[in-house]
Amino acid sequence: MAHDPYYELVPEPREPPFEPSRTALLIIDLQYLDAHPDGWMGRLCRSQGKPDLLNERWEFINDILPNVRRLQDACRAGGVELIHIRVKYLTADCRDGQRSLQMKEKANSADRRDDDFLEMVAPMGDELIVNKTSAGTFNSTSLDQTLRNLKVNRLWVTGIVTEGCVELTARDAADRGYFTTLVSDALASSTHIAHYDALQRMTDGGLIKARTVDQLCAQLAAARQVQPA
Repeated sequence: MAHDPYYELVPEPREPPFEPSRTALLIIDLQYLDAHPDGWMGRLCRSQGKPDLLNERWEFINDILPNVRRLQDACRAGGVELIHIRVKYLTADCRDGQRSLQMKEKANSADRRDDDFLEMVAPMGDELIVNKTSAGTFNSTSLDQTLRNLKVNRLWVTGIVTEGCVELTARDAADRGYFTTLVSDALASSTHIAHYDALQRMTDGGLIKARTVDQLCAQLAAARQVQPA
């Protein structure tokens, strides 16, 4: 287990009081493109003769979807803002995005469903949707300005993949001063080993926290109990 002994010399960052109205739930990249075997990533596997290569990824994602949805519903009831983040390019050939994803058209061509969110965790009503063309969300979007307009100071992070787009987004958020929490059982990677390694690395020192869906739902329930009648 990796550990920086420096963190034994300094106190962990102090957690601000929990205010649902100043909290946002980020749901990262749970779309057909990379979170469903029929999406671009699954088609890429099949076109290269490796149809089973990402089976652990698809199973892992299916395992977390009920947890993501349960937290979404709790946030909807508890006054927490939901922000749905996805990869969506401005051009048909994806030339405005990352070079690695310009291979999209080679996987049996693009599919309109690639941009769609998975039905179980899709946006409802006027929930915010943020389109990005980079791995980390802050790098290619106005998310930071949006969060500050909403007076948000705390982020709960769900989605995929833990050591990729989730990590880049979470680290950028913490660096910008948001109290950032990884929802440990609402995140997934292509492998469980990569997921747990990323969780451990990101939470070493306490700048980024990790909590479960049950813990956050309990926090929301407690906040509702103290609200004035």
